[in-house]
Amino acid sequence: MGRDADVDARTVTDFLDRLADRTPTPAGGSVAALCTAQAAALVAMVARYCEAPVLVERAVRLVARAQQLAVDDERAFRAVAEVWEVPRGAWSDDEERRSAIGAALLDASEPQAQVVETAIEVLVLIDLLRPATAARPGLASDLVAAGEVARAGSAIARMNVESNVRTLPDSESRSRLLRRMGVTKGRA
Repeated sequence: MGRDADVDARTVTDFLDRLADRTPTPAGGSVAALCTAQAAALVAMVARYCEAPVLVERAVRLVARAQQLAVDDERAFRAVAEVWEVPRGAWSDDEERRSAIGAALLDASEPQAQVVETAIEVLVLIDLLRPATAARPGLASDLVAAGEVARAGSAIARMNVESNVRTLPDSESRSRLLRRMGVTKGRA
């Protein structure tokens, strides 16, 4: 999986500075994706120490996917912000505006849904590596850290999806997205 050039063009300090700014992006969605990327990177490290090349390869792919999802999330939510900024009078009617906002929010939910799915894949790799680290407390603690960070990324992303679609009317796209997140109709 190729990565967007923006993924590698910035430093952690730059990201944190941008995160602290009063701008719509980056925000929680990027944090969720990068939590997942960090968890996958820890898994890759542990897999290397455990001499599990197949798991290393899978974890490295997950790192790249999660990094790209951070970029995708920023782009998607920037589109939401742009629709919100259009003055009310610019639309032919309120329904057109609501529809455009709804479509942008639904689109912005997709990278977050993929973050949840990626975090779950990271957790599967952790379970596969756990037996190999039983006698190695340092590596076992790195897996615990990876698991906690992956769960945090997943929880943030899932909440973002729920928040994005909460006010949208029922549709097959909305329902499918919520089913992917394991959200029941009563919660969203």
